[in-house]
Amino acid sequence: MSSEKFKTRIFPVLFMFVITFVFISVTTVIYTITKDKIKFNATIRFKRAVLYSADISTPEEPDKIEEIYVERVEEIKDEDGNIKYFNVYADDLETVNANVVIKTGAGLWGEITMAVAFDSETKSIKGVEVIDQNETPGLGGRISESWFKEQFRGKISPLTKVAEGEPAGNDQFQAVTGATYTTNAVMDIVNLSSEEIPEIIRNYK
Repeated sequence: MSSEKFKTRIFPVLFMFVITFVFISVTTVIYTITKDKIKFNATIRFKRAVLYSADISTPEEPDKIEEIYVERVEEIKDEDGNIKYFNVYADDLETVNANVVIKTGAGLWGEITMAVAFDSETKSIKGVEVIDQNETPGLGGRISESWFKEQFRGKISPLTKVAEGEPAGNDQFQAVTGATYTTNAVMDIVNLSSEEIPEIIRNYK
């Protein structure tokens, strides 16, 4: 084999193979080292979402979030061990203060997953939290902002929307300007959760 042929044909292939192998190896090592931490952080983020939607303030420390969750949240599961909804207890740890469901809907760029909580007595919306979304930053991504989430507390479903900045009634919420599709997705998630949770509770109480 001539040196010229090696340089022009074989060497680039070998070089790319070695580079690819090195990067894959490094990535695999990093994933192996961090996968437990990533899983733990995702679990804590999920538990915080359940608590936040039920209007329970949570600290930043993961161990404190875990402590509050264990103390105040009851996971209601089906016979296969799948969580159907959550009972969140009041300060007395005896009275169920909120029922929480996890609901997923189609956003503009992917699925939106939310925790939606309802007052156990009045059936009004206790709160919502966005667990996962891939919407456009600065537009649909604003559904994760506090101003948007906090406005749902105490509202009565089914909800309709008004323009951002406009006064919203007890069965209305302010949409995100320029994000009609995402806003409608959130509205559908909340309204469907409201429709479904009474039957879920009846079936798995």
